Amino acid sequence: MAAISFSIKRGNDGFKIADFTSGVLAPNADDIEFRFNTTDSNAAVLTRKDLVKALEAFLRLIESGPIFTTTPIL
Repeated sequence: MAAISFSIKRGNDGFKIADFTSGVLAPNADDIEFRFNTTDSNAAVLTRKDLVKALEAFLRLIESGPIFTTTPIL
């Protein structure tokens, strides 16, 4: 199972493709990374819709705040 990752440095707004690092392995070049397998555990191909739903779920989690115990709430 291959993985694709995108990362961005803290503070970049991401309006330009050049703001991102991408690769098939974790780039370890930036502060924040989004990585996903090219197939799910049932060997089904992940769609853009799958990725957007996951990102929206992460956004809800981050905005709700309970996972952060050592950093201030947004």
